[in-house]
Amino acid sequence: MTRMMDVRRTAIDAMRYAVPPKAWSGPGDLEIDAGPYLGDADAPIPQTLVAGTVRLLLRDGEQPGPGAAVVTGLPRTASPQGVRDLHERLFGAVWEAFRDASRELDAAAVYRVKTGTTSDGAIPVELYGSAWSFKALHIDRDALLFSHLYGPLAGFTGGGMLLVDARAYLARHGLGFDDAFEWSQEPTEGSKPMLREQRHAEARAGFGVNLGAIGPDRAVFVNNLPAAGILHGVTPVVPTGTEPLVRVFHRCSVKRIEDGQ
Repeated sequence: MTRMMDVRRTAIDAMRYAVPPKAWSGPGDLEIDAGPYLGDADAPIPQTLVAGTVRLLLRDGEQPGPGAAVVTGLPRTASPQGVRDLHERLFGAVWEAFRDASRELDAAAVYRVKTGTTSDGAIPVELYGSAWSFKALHIDRDALLFSHLYGPLAGFTGGGMLLVDARAYLARHGLGFDDAFEWSQEPTEGSKPMLREQRHAEARAGFGVNLGAIGPDRAVFVNNLPAAGILHGVTPVVPTGTEPLVRVFHRCSVKRIEDGQ
């Protein structure tokens, strides 16, 4: 078991004793509109937008947020690369503010931001075990904060992004890691916590939201710190057969650099 696996297991086990946070009433609880702040993809990133996004993401303060943020209203007229450049700048600003505000992060640690674009169907199997990013509800292995921007998209239905507040679910039902989770099977070192299949319906019904298929005018940020307890996944993707399936997403993430790396 890697250090991060041990940390995540311990954090998940502790959630059964937590005071359940306020339940999400719907996707609107997670949204912040960038439209009033960003007229185009080259506009400076305003501190008001950054601060509002961080408030939604933080879960370790006196007023815990939902742990995820959906930034809506990104410029529709920009090129795909223009919006991705904006996404990277926004993520960088949010990460710096999030790092300063979070009580869970080690101020003395070294962190690395990673960005890249992934095309479903072309993911290296030898590294990730599948050519597709479609996964059951889970917590990523090493990322502490990440965001996704989708597009272009074509040739399929479904693919709605799912988020579940596992901290609220486990606390409400008094469940620990072994009650609700199992480890993923990976081709490389380390595994991710996966919600057991028999727990999906109950967790989604009372503690989850379906954001729908995310287009290029929205970016989804997720607090993936061990104590945050936010699961993510997607609904089934069904090819239409009328055109090639295209599902591309731009991901920004940050991880802690361990000694010796």
